Amino acid sequence: MKMNDIDIADTVEHIPSGEEWIIARVDGIHVWPCGWPESRAMLKDCILIEKATEDERSRLIHDLKRLPESDPRCFFRHEQDNKV
Repeated sequence: MKMNDIDIADTVEHIPSGEEWIIARVDGIHVWPCGWPESRAMLKDCILIEKATEDERSRLIHDLKRLPESDPRCFFRHEQDNKV
């Protein structure tokens, strides 16, 4: 799979840290994982482990919409609202 196949709610491995993340936002260059503290990483440093289903993606987007607008993981609203 290509790096740009990674989308909201997908599970990835972040190679530098060895951690598995569920993705909250993707912009083509960076990813923002769910969880705390809020962080950002290079998309090229992530490998897709598992694609989320459309239902899983919709549920996560619904949950992310409850974050404060200042949270960078909320910017998917402008990037992704037309997809869901």
